[in-house]
Amino acid sequence: MKVHERIRHYIDDNGLKMKYVAERSSIELKRFYRIINGDSTLSADEYEMICKGLNVEPENFFKSKFLVSKNKTA
Repeated sequence: MKVHERIRHYIDDNGLKMKYVAERSSIELKRFYRIINGDSTLSADEYEMICKGLNVEPENFFKSKFLVSKNKTA
């Protein structure tokens, strides 16, 4: 699962509104939606801003693997 998907799940699971998170993150709403929908690349600065807006530590979204390797010999 990609970072923007993890953030979106967190927002949905906690019953938050996208507009609320965008405002708290100081990211323009249209830009925020493009990031969350995966239509635009998430910069490190924006990631940090979103984590601050959500009041979570950045490592919160890195607790499990992103991709499962299909190459079992690696």
